[in-house]
Amino acid sequence: MREIFSRSRPGPIGLDVGTENVRLLQLTQVAGNLRVQAAGQWQFPEGLSSPGADPVARASQAGDGIRQLLRKNAFRGRDVISCLRTEQLAIRNVRLPRMHQAELERAMMYEAQERLGFEVTPDRVYYVSAGEIRTGAEAAQEVLLMGVPAQAVQDHVALLEAARLRPRHIDSEPTALLRAYERCMRRIQDEEQMVVVLDIGYSSTRVVVARGQTPLLIKTIDIAGRKFNESVARELNLPYAEAAHIRRRGGAGTDWPVIDAIRPHAEALAGEVGLCLRYCSVTFRGLRPSRLIATGGEAYDVSLLKLLGEQLNCECVLGEPLRGMDLHQAGFDGDRRGTLTEWSVATGLALRDMPCSAQKEAENYETRRIPA
Repeated sequence: MREIFSRSRPGPIGLDVGTENVRLLQLTQVAGNLRVQAAGQWQFPEGLSSPGADPVARASQAGDGIRQLLRKNAFRGRDVISCLRTEQLAIRNVRLPRMHQAELERAMMYEAQERLGFEVTPDRVYYVSAGEIRTGAEAAQEVLLMGVPAQAVQDHVALLEAARLRPRHIDSEPTALLRAYERCMRRIQDEEQMVVVLDIGYSSTRVVVARGQTPLLIKTIDIAGRKFNESVARELNLPYAEAAHIRRRGGAGTDWPVIDAIRPHAEALAGEVGLCLRYCSVTFRGLRPSRLIATGGEAYDVSLLKLLGEQLNCECVLGEPLRGMDLHQAGFDGDRRGTLTEWSVATGLALRDMPCSAQKEAENYETRRIPA
């Protein structure tokens, strides 16, 4: 009885339209704790899960998939927080003299117009001050700038309308990824720690480097699950689908033929991530990562995480965005992997409007550590 009176209204639905899947997740707060009110996943038909797929057909199918998920699951309301994919955004690191906030706002609109390559308006530009830096004897500030073309926003809104959803916010994929793990960065000593979220997808890998809860650098790398699967299929003379299954199945990470097959691409990916870390270390005077959080559907490959940890000389952990939440009514019990790291973006979106008091600090990640 006590739980009934302590229940709060569920937050908006977090909507993640990925390359291969559409995911919906809704959270509610019960007695100060977070509970998954409802969750659902729908997979794109074969032929529409590649970067070169027809965008009109993908949007039509995604709308149908969203409506199916809403009918079959216990979602409440139709308010939604969705996001634009990293590849839809223009992202730049801008270095400016120190200035007051009003001056910075004017300067960033000018920089956006000059650097992004398309017409911008204030509602399609987002920036965050990454902090003060030194350039020689001069003090300056590093600013992370993001902008999106008008057509991308219009297409996204059309998808939401076709799915009969009411947009509360349109976020960005990188900020949603970071928000999913902010619950683990609420101690005072975490505020100056560099955290790296490595979202390993099917077609690309997103790197989000942050200091505490402040993003410093965002980069997309064209090395991800598809290239790893193709390498395993080629080296082991297997069909692509079987190679993908073998690589994703997890385990102890000692399947040496698989490790040898993915090693060149893993080392190339680590090299690109290393350049991101080096940039931040030089720009922010020695700032180094405390850990790397691997997320996304391709992050279950233990061999890959071991290789990345060795190359980057950094603790690697498998991200668990829903850790510490009540999942009993969410339908996740049959998931053999348990960590649900592919739900990171949807979780970050669903958390956006939840009260801070509900976003309790998650347990530490010691049990999921992948040794470097």
